[in-house]
Order: sequence, then C-alpha cells, then structure tokens
Amino acid sequence: MSAAILVAGAAGLVGGAVMSALRRRGRPVIGIDLTADADRDVLACDLCDMKHLETVAKEWDLAAIVHCGAVSGPSLYREDPGFVVGTNIGSTQNLLDLARKRQIPRFVFASSASVYGPTDPCLDVTENMPLHPSSVYAATKIAGEALVEAYSSQYSLSAASLRIAAVYGPGRRTPCVIREMIMAAAEGRVLNLPVGGHQRYHYIHVDDVASAVIAALDAADFSISAYTIAADRGVSLGELAKLVREAVPGPHIDVEANEDPLSDPQGPYDLKAVQRDLAWLPTIELTAGIRSYAAWLLQKK
Repeated sequence: MSAAILVAGAAGLVGGAVMSALRRRGRPVIGIDLTADADRDVLACDLCDMKHLETVAKEWDLAAIVHCGAVSGPSLYREDPGFVVGTNIGSTQNLLDLARKRQIPRFVFASSASVYGPTDPCLDVTENMPLHPSSVYAATKIAGEALVEAYSSQYSLSAASLRIAAVYGPGRRTPCVIREMIMAAAEGRVLNLPVGGHQRYHYIHVDDVASAVIAALDAADFSISAYTIAADRGVSLGELAKLVREAVPGPHIDVEANEDPLSDPQGPYDLKAVQRDLAWLPTIELTAGIRSYAAWLLQKK
C-alpha cells in the first residue's frame, strides 16, 4: 500500500474537506481529531499528547502531514488565551516532531490570514509584509509558522504554511456571517448587523481551501515559507448582503458602517506567490459559492 497522508483536525471544516478531496483522488489518508468520528473514519487523538500521537500514528507509513487541528479562529476561547496558546502551539510542535522523528517528507500547516493583522486597506497584502497580530489566536499562528520554518531549516523538512482567509461552506459549525445571512433570508427574518458595512472581508469556499492544501502537498518545492490562500480581492458585508439576497430572496439585511472589532481592516490579497509556486488559484467565485452553500443549508433544514 502507498504511504498515507495524515490529516490532523480531520473532523473539522478544512480537515474534513481535505480528507474527502484526497479520498476522491484515490489517495490513502488517515484522519485524526480530538474526538473520533466513525461516520467519517476519523480516529481519536489528542495532538497535545505526544505519546498518544506517536501511538496512533505508528501503524502507518506516512507520506505527509496536514495540520488543520487546534483552535480554529480568533472568535473562539477569547477569554481563555492560555488554552489557545497551549493547544495551537503544542499541537504544531508535536506534529512537527513526529515528522522529524519519522522523516516524513512533506508537512502542510493550516495557518490564517489573521497573521497580517490590520493593514492599509488601499495596499495589496503580500507574504513578505511585517506581521502584526491583533489577537492571541493570530499570534499562535505566527508562532506555528515560525516553528514550521525552523524545522524546515534545522531538520531539512519540506514544509509550508498556508495563510487561509475566512472559510465558508458545507460543514462549518463555528459562527459564519454568510450562513447567518442565508438562514435569515430563508426564514423570513430581518437581519441587522451592527458592523462591517464598508469594511473589506475575505472569504474562500472550503473546497478551494482543500484544493490549495493538495496543491501544497504535491508541489515540487517552496520558494517561501508561507502562502496566502484566498478567493478574491475582498467584499464588504454590505456587498455580501446583496449577493445573499440575490441567491436567497428574503427580508432586508441591514448592515451598519461601524468597524468590526473582531476583524482586522486589510487590503486586497496578492496571490502571485501561490499561483507561481503551487500552480493554484481559487475556482469557486463568491456568488456561485453562496448559491451552492445556500442549497446545501436549505436541503438540511
């Protein structure tokens, strides 16, 4: 049997999509998460427990590790920063050390575009910009990227970090404004959002993220240590509301112009590096993604 790809965080949104995409391509894959999911063939494993991780992984020959585990966004555990730090950094270090000990040839880390922090909204965001995290979550992603780069340098590990924009689509369980808008329209509810009317947000469909991860797994090499993964040059919540109303006609969605305290103002993302090195660009345009996501949500309702 061919060596398998270990996907950590396989019960989550991105990890689950990566697992499904790999399986559709006929590639051997092992999924692990804090809690087992028998329906998706995901094994239980605490990534912060190195002995447990080594025990679970010892049965397979591994070709690569994809790290999508740990706390998944800056809105989660805001009042428990120690948990965010311990979980995100501890899990990353353990998976990297597993790759080092087992000499696993490829490592892909799911980082976040939040690492950039606030930027000039008029200037493109590029991978070589200084990083200024505005949340503990973003700081842990920067720390994770630094560990990935250090392991690559010190132990000749072939690895890259993917700075992923806000992910939407089937399977998302954490708060999502696109889902909130779709369900309000479908249920005939007027929706008022107090922030974000003119602020730029970056969204990407989960299937595009999965294809980017696979592109990183298959890339011949990396010229930089981290790549931005996004879908477009951004959209305000006011513009997003119009797109959702076109897909799911319903009552008015009112979006006020106040700045969102949980989202950094940022400029458009530059995707030249990921296109050059990974031969990847998104294929799901936002309008089409909203329509397909709405169909999925309403079918499940």
